[in-house]
Amino acid sequence: MSCIYEIRIHGRGGQGVKTTAHILGRAAFLSGYETQDFAIYGAERRGAPVASFCRIDKTRILTRGYIFNPDAVIALDPTTDREAVLGGAKKNMLVLVNSGRPLEGFEGARFVDATRIALDTIGKPIPNVAILGCFLKLTRLFPMERLREAIRIELKAAGHPEAVKGNIAACKRCWDEVSS
Repeated sequence: MSCIYEIRIHGRGGQGVKTTAHILGRAAFLSGYETQDFAIYGAERRGAPVASFCRIDKTRILTRGYIFNPDAVIALDPTTDREAVLGGAKKNMLVLVNSGRPLEGFEGARFVDATRIALDTIGKPIPNVAILGCFLKLTRLFPMERLREAIRIELKAAGHPEAVKGNIAACKRCWDEVSS
């Protein structure tokens, strides 16, 4: 990749939106890229709308601020405001939605039931790490091993070492369930 790749992640407080960007940024960094990841949220409470951002580039990233025209969008919650998710869409933007079925208004999007997979593998409805397996398969930005390594690092640093194995399994299942 020779130019910047920008990802915007939407969801709700408690779904790991911020952690999603951290893991994605860490995996890209471990793959030799320059990265930025950050979040924006209003009232810090479970269920409140949250967005996080990640920039990936082979060269130093000088751009600062929110991502208004992303190359990819991940919606961790299918009830997230569709206009917010699709706002600033670029031509051929990847839209990945956590849903077991296609949703009206998201034509051309890719869907994966990451919440179901997370429940099956980690026992909690937290789809953030699981959906990254699907995202990586669709984008091929870096090797899966770098994503697994980033999951280990970030979840241990966040005080959740017991969640590493299940989240890596959830990530792999999402990879397997989506066609590229």
